Amino acid sequence: MDTTALSQLARRMLSSTNGEEVAHLLREGVCHVTGGAEVSIFLWDAPTGRLRPAAPGVKESLQPDPEVTDAAFREAEPITVPHSRGGFITAVPMRVGDRRIGLLALDVSELGPLDPDRLATVILLAEHAATALSSQRAIEETRGQFALLNNVLESITNGIVTIDAERRVVLMNRNAMAMLGAGTPKPRVALADAVPAPVADAVGGLIQEIRDQGFCMERRVTLKSAGGEDLPLAVSLSPLRDPVASNVGFIIVLRDMTASEELERLRHLDELKSQFVANVSHELKTPLTSIKAYTEALIDMVAEEQPKQFLKVIDEESDRLLYLINDLLNVSRIQSGRLKMHLEMTAPGALVQEVLKIARVQSEKHEVVVDVAADLPEMLLDRDKIKEVLINLLSNAVKYSPKGGRVWLRLKKLEGNLQIEVQDEGMGIAPENRSKLFQAFYRVDNSSTYEVSGTGLGLAIVKAIVDHHGGRVWVESEVGHGSTFYALLPIRTEARREEEASLRG
Repeated sequence: MDTTALSQLARRMLSSTNGEEVAHLLREGVCHVTGGAEVSIFLWDAPTGRLRPAAPGVKESLQPDPEVTDAAFREAEPITVPHSRGGFITAVPMRVGDRRIGLLALDVSELGPLDPDRLATVILLAEHAATALSSQRAIEETRGQFALLNNVLESITNGIVTIDAERRVVLMNRNAMAMLGAGTPKPRVALADAVPAPVADAVGGLIQEIRDQGFCMERRVTLKSAGGEDLPLAVSLSPLRDPVASNVGFIIVLRDMTASEELERLRHLDELKSQFVANVSHELKTPLTSIKAYTEALIDMVAEEQPKQFLKVIDEESDRLLYLINDLLNVSRIQSGRLKMHLEMTAPGALVQEVLKIARVQSEKHEVVVDVAADLPEMLLDRDKIKEVLINLLSNAVKYSPKGGRVWLRLKKLEGNLQIEVQDEGMGIAPENRSKLFQAFYRVDNSSTYEVSGTGLGLAIVKAIVDHHGGRVWVESEVGHGSTFYALLPIRTEARREEEASLRG
């Protein structure tokens, strides 16, 4: 093959975009150079570490053993070895640098060893083919990476716009087009012509900030959507740099702030609600305390039975209102994160006797059975809040077993924890309602509970107090056979660093 024909064949291989075509041209050229040698071409598959036929119809019987293949690649020169069916095979490695591309296998049994000039031409053709195949692989990999990058950009919920150093649009993803109400921009169109003026102005200001101080904070703009509604956007900017760290443009990120602003509005409303509940509860508590005090004084002063009974009703209802107001205040503190713990060394068993004297846990229909383990040590507790836990659990057990029966209160030590159990023989709780029991204001809604008074705050307060002590609460129940509420508190005798102020106070 003369130099001109060789050059033409090399150009055809290098300009081809099809691997099978390159293999066909290589086979054709080698056959011509060798005078009819049987040729098989194999491509290197990096993931499997094996050779595979370059095109359909390739004789796999000419594929050398792996040891021969490795030696040819390692030595970077042809190797001639005996063939298993007789004769000889010459294996010509196809490489680009240290990268394996493929292997050219020649059956030279009928031809004998190739003379140096022919072998050099075969090697040169194999090198051209390897270069062509390597370029094709690089192009395919680039296309795959570009497709992946494009899929990522289109999947991002934010709007992405890239601009060059002259502020011309290079890329705009679908979400950016939707947010800006823009169509596909023309190639290299000026940013000011592709996006609404507020966004272009914000970008201009951010670019100036980066140039002045090296960084920028995001800016808020408001656009009008297609339906005439306000669309709040956060605009942020990052420099786009080339491999040598030169600034070649900027990446603009647009975030739809509608959901964030709505969440902020709801959070603010929730704060206002908590403040309102706290303020109203506080204002109600002061006069109600006076009403109760004067009522108790009148009870002692009145001798006649009927007025005394009326005053006792007023006193009892005042207690109910005070309990409700205290619950509302506690829930308000919980929701606003202002629930404070005042820890002190406390004997848990001592709290039980104090709690049993509270009117809310007393009932003529119920027998409260107390079982307090003798080995309970003193531990760090908020005395008043743990009493509130016990009161809420016991009063619930009484309320939700309206036919009476026994209520068990058990305190025991369990693997370094204090376990509180309150069990009743009441109506029980259906499985679908148990997960919501400890939510504020939640009450089981069925015919059995209509006549049971309550606000749905007690268990929410119980959970918050136990959580603040580092414990947990749960319930086990069977409809018609009662419920058992559990509170597990770690037995601690030393305060954590953030709790030390509480102890000193």
